[in-house]
Amino acid sequence: MRSWLVAVGTVVIGIFILQAGNGLFGSFFALRMTIEHFPTAVIGLVVTGYPLGFLLGCLFLPRLVRSVGHIRAFAAMASLLCCTTLVFAVHIEPLFWGLLRTVTGFAAAGLFMVGESWLAEKATNAARGKVFALYTISNMTAVSASQLMLGLADPSGYVFYMITAGLFAACLIPVALTRASEPALPSVEPLGLVGLYRLSPVAVVGCIGAGLMNTAVGSIGPVYASAIGFDAAGVGSFMAVLLFGGMLLQWPIGRLSDRWDRRYVLLMTTLGMALLALAVALLGRQSRPALFGLLLFYGGLAYTVYPLCVNHANDHAGRNHVVSVSAGLLLSWAAGSIGGPTLATLAMAYAGPSGLFFYVAGVALLFSLFTLWRIGRRAALPADLREAFVAKSPTTPAAAELNPRAGPAAP
Repeated sequence: MRSWLVAVGTVVIGIFILQAGNGLFGSFFALRMTIEHFPTAVIGLVVTGYPLGFLLGCLFLPRLVRSVGHIRAFAAMASLLCCTTLVFAVHIEPLFWGLLRTVTGFAAAGLFMVGESWLAEKATNAARGKVFALYTISNMTAVSASQLMLGLADPSGYVFYMITAGLFAACLIPVALTRASEPALPSVEPLGLVGLYRLSPVAVVGCIGAGLMNTAVGSIGPVYASAIGFDAAGVGSFMAVLLFGGMLLQWPIGRLSDRWDRRYVLLMTTLGMALLALAVALLGRQSRPALFGLLLFYGGLAYTVYPLCVNHANDHAGRNHVVSVSAGLLLSWAAGSIGGPTLATLAMAYAGPSGLFFYVAGVALLFSLFTLWRIGRRAALPADLREAFVAKSPTTPAAAELNPRAGPAAP
């Protein structure tokens, strides 16, 4: 146990610190735009910069990493992320902030790519599942716990710019001090959208849907919470409960999908999301304890959609294609993520704050109907051909190499 922990521990710690900064800044940034009185639809356009930049980073940064090495690339991207975070405070203007948010997404993609390729290289075949689980739990814990930091200071000041910039700089420390040798960056060629759809229509549409829904709630949730009367600490609690729910139910639902047709589990999950989202939209203002209870279970269902879709596609792909399929589905999720915040804020501009959850309910219901249609078009995969569920969250294509379903690493 000690050998694989030593090999990957510093990288996991570095990414944990990065995720804490990322989670805190995402919620603070949305809250700060409400304080600056940005129109709701404009907020949606500005926050779209992050997934757009992340997608561009996944596509174009592998060449940089191969040219200069992992540690130099990590240092460069951490510095870029830290500096860009501080520049937000210099000039408050939507277009300027949208461009900066795109840069932060681009830099974050590079940091995750380096970290995940490092983990994939250093994890032995026997320990790959443990490393993957440790990394997933670490990411979820960092993002959810960081939300509670919103109550530490006044979000209208400059403190959170400095805190998040400090976290982005600090994530470099454990990585820069590691004694482990640098790995080779895996060359991951995503499966094309047409090939992916032929392999698993439900997985492709589901990953796009997960991007449309989860990125919208994750980035616009602070705007909703502020609009219904939460202060900064309350916004942090609102987001922490939502994200903690995603960690709470992912494994039980995943294990259920090992026994049943994963499409039936997806159908129940998205129908449950639609009902819970409607309940939040209609009842969220009436009782905060009830709202938090609804959010806990909504998050638990919402953050299982992406991993269920990836596992369903990988059941049909087989071990030889797990990496390319997972990378392709990540790009499908990214496509949905770019459109989600904008569509959600348009719904809020029309229906008020509750429009966020009316929007989510509509997307979840449409995906439920599509899944039901596909169940009638294709027979279920026999249970003995389905492998054990692997919990995961959208990261970079490099993380696909770490998936324990991908089979033994090349010697």
